[in-house]
Amino acid sequence: MKITAIGVGGAGCRVVDALWRDDQSRDSSYLTATRALDTDTGSLDRLESVPKSVRVPFGGLETKGTGTDGDRVSGTAAVNEDTTALRRTIDDAITSAVEVVVVVASLGGGTGSGATPHLIRRLADAYDLPVYAVSILPAESENAAIETNAIDGLRSLREVATGQLLFDNEAWKPSGQSMAESRDRLNATVAERLGALFAAGEPNSPDTVPESVVDASEVINTLAGGQFSTIGHGSQQVREVESGLRSWVKSLFDSSAGREDVDTVESIKAVDTTVRRAALGKLTLECDLETVSRGLLIIAGPPNWLNRQAIADSRGWLSRETNAIQLRGGDVPRPDATHVSVTVLLSGVASDRISELTPDCDYSP
Repeated sequence: MKITAIGVGGAGCRVVDALWRDDQSRDSSYLTATRALDTDTGSLDRLESVPKSVRVPFGGLETKGTGTDGDRVSGTAAVNEDTTALRRTIDDAITSAVEVVVVVASLGGGTGSGATPHLIRRLADAYDLPVYAVSILPAESENAAIETNAIDGLRSLREVATGQLLFDNEAWKPSGQSMAESRDRLNATVAERLGALFAAGEPNSPDTVPESVVDASEVINTLAGGQFSTIGHGSQQVREVESGLRSWVKSLFDSSAGREDVDTVESIKAVDTTVRRAALGKLTLECDLETVSRGLLIIAGPPNWLNRQAIADSRGWLSRETNAIQLRGGDVPRPDATHVSVTVLLSGVASDRISELTPDCDYSP
């Protein structure tokens, strides 16, 4: 799946920075381009990985380059001030290879909450592509103004985004830690979940053919199941980690590397356990599984560990757990993998957290 990832505001840019690192760590790239857009020039300077050429300050007249200080109205004014310049830099990032545009923002921030809906509306008008928001919800320990920003941001994005993938800081922030202390870990977690989803359809090895291919259309059709979506992930180690040199030498003399004999019972257990861990473990947004309208189950790992019957049985189990109208699935053989890894995308979900923030809104698919 080929995406252009755009970060808006401090948190959104930091997540895209982490997503860039995730993409660089994989054998096949899913990112065609990135952009980091912020009203705070100092925050842009502190990004670690994305090239300086894709870091774009905006709203200088409105904010003097120091950010919005949590003021959503200021974030809106900033994006309106530099509409033409932002359109130009984004045009360069959206090539014919792009299948999806993803805009990442914290809805608690003034820039993220205020600028993102306006930016997405213009993207949706300009391009015949799905434009998804990755909406990060603030922790409840943050102040009332931040919560108000999140409420207004959710409502505004409902009208303009193709859909929203949500990440709830409240559920993920470690107990006893401040947001400042946990920020890097939270951003990395968002990037890891997104990366696992986006990388699923990218070719890994010419020698392995999946039973069921996961491509961009599978993700897009799943996300069409409703306004809000959440991602689950689980993994289980099934092989020892080999050193790079040992693995390379082995591959020279063993054409069956990655296809060792595997006990059938063990492979079934590994798939079943990991699927349940992904679906029943911590999701990016906690939800009632029975409200899921569509789902996508992606199972990756060493080819001989991807037991076909176990994969089929796991899809059946997840279908019963969710009552999903549509449940898609695919496998991703990875000869060099040491883990069986499962990513679950659940769409059209209902969540107590969303109901608390916007009790007067109907987000039914």
